[in-house]
Amino acid sequence: MAISNYLADIWSVTDFSDPDLAGYAAEQMCADTRIGVQSMMVLALAMQLVITALAMFFDLDSLYIYMSLLIAALCLHVLISASFIKDIRTLHALGMTFLIAAALAITVLAHRSGSLSVGMMASVIMLLVAIPMIPWALRESTIVVGLIFALISLSLNSVPGRFDSGSLLVLQVLIVGTAVVVLVVTGKNTFIRKEDLKARYQLEQANVAMETLSMQDHLTGAWNRRFLDENFSAFADDCADKEQVLSIAVLDIDDFKGINDTFGHQVGDNILVRVAHTFNKLIDSDGHLIRLGGDEFLIAFRGEDVAPLIEAAILQLQTKTVMGQLTGHETITLSAGIAKSQPGEKADLNKLYRIADRALYTAKQERPGKRKRAPANSTMTGTWKL
Repeated sequence: MAISNYLADIWSVTDFSDPDLAGYAAEQMCADTRIGVQSMMVLALAMQLVITALAMFFDLDSLYIYMSLLIAALCLHVLISASFIKDIRTLHALGMTFLIAAALAITVLAHRSGSLSVGMMASVIMLLVAIPMIPWALRESTIVVGLIFALISLSLNSVPGRFDSGSLLVLQVLIVGTAVVVLVVTGKNTFIRKEDLKARYQLEQANVAMETLSMQDHLTGAWNRRFLDENFSAFADDCADKEQVLSIAVLDIDDFKGINDTFGHQVGDNILVRVAHTFNKLIDSDGHLIRLGGDEFLIAFRGEDVAPLIEAAILQLQTKTVMGQLTGHETITLSAGIAKSQPGEKADLNKLYRIADRALYTAKQERPGKRKRAPANSTMTGTWKL
């Protein structure tokens, strides 16, 4: 990997060519950034309380106490605020605000004492070393390092002669050296983090794909019984909440065994695939097609228009070439039984299935007659020619 490509890759932790991966990374990094900011605040709060106690014990300038308590209050504010923030940029801004405020506090204390003690230099270095606690990429780390360096350098050099030039030089060398180490560590961590995000995303996508495959019929692409068992309740709840009728249609191809025996299983499989694809296209987002087994399918449909949907599917199926292969079959029919819930009522799958299955049996017994409706119980039976 070229240096320029490597730098571009670690510049932002959420910058990916795949939009879906970028969205996934942003969500994950928001949670990680929140944890990083809060961890830094907990550590900083503990340190400020210790500094306050030491300042009081050694009877230091009251400014040390006031400044420590002020920073401690800021830590507490950021710690609480981070819990409610869901935007990664705002979390970045919170972390940067704290670090800049801490750097400002160090410069105020330095001006008050008029000298750069070892303790103050150590405080600056600790401030920089804390930067990788937040999972920033190179972009954010460069910004905060640059701001801290500019603030401290400009502030301490603003009053000529106040600080020893040797101490200023030592401090700046320490800041630059520490900043280089921090940026290298940040870049390395960002690269590792992005590779980890890619791996986790691919693994989760593979798991989703496997989960979907486990709920799909391998031949027709329709959903299977497992999908019906795990998702019908949520579908029924949604229909009930929206005051919609939920229709169940149980259907199969009449004398499908005879078709398989006469024309072979390849033709039978082609018929099942055509039927499933045609119904799925018409159902679209209004419901689900489930293959219960063999040539038996179930439609869970949002609304009352499942009968017209079946008729439309039959009209489309009549134009498919696979039907023309069935020479010698005068009549090929698809029978269906339909049951419907009441608007606002949560549908009971077992109850509706029993009603629809009985209606299917009636339709088979009465084929090739016309559709017959039973208005009293919202059940319909019918036989449609393929």
